[in-house]
Amino acid sequence: MSNGSCSLLIEGKGKISVSIDKCPSMPSMSFTGLQGRGMGRVVEEKAAIRCALRQAGFDIPMANVRIHIDESAHEFGHKCIENACAQGIAIASGQAKMPAGGRVSAVEIEIDGSTLGFEPAKDRLERSLDNLCDEKQAEADLIEGDKGRETRFVGKEIER
Repeated sequence: MSNGSCSLLIEGKGKISVSIDKCPSMPSMSFTGLQGRGMGRVVEEKAAIRCALRQAGFDIPMANVRIHIDESAHEFGHKCIENACAQGIAIASGQAKMPAGGRVSAVEIEIDGSTLGFEPAKDRLERSLDNLCDEKQAEADLIEGDKGRETRFVGKEIER
């Protein structure tokens, strides 16, 4: 997953900028440009964005995601902003391609991810196989580590 940034225009007017840190960390999402919104609304927006991305088959970046919402975007309403933010995260993380002209439509986000308007670069089967290979490698590494640990304990028992 590449790290980067992108700027999208909602219906050619409102601007959303998304940037993702290059350093892997716990996934987090922060917003700027949300004057006058309550914390409850921001928490709901984060949950809707994450849910839509997962349901559409995208990965949540293991990094700090910063989203700046220009004041001109507020005219579209928070649900349209959420959809543009989710699209921006998929594009900035390298999982989807930038739409023509960097323009996205002002549609309300759907939790099933159907409104994102594009598919992941890798399909779900390919991603599932990648995840399975990673799990099997981690399991093999764990088993290798356990074998070395057992021989260390056997050696200590013999010394006694």
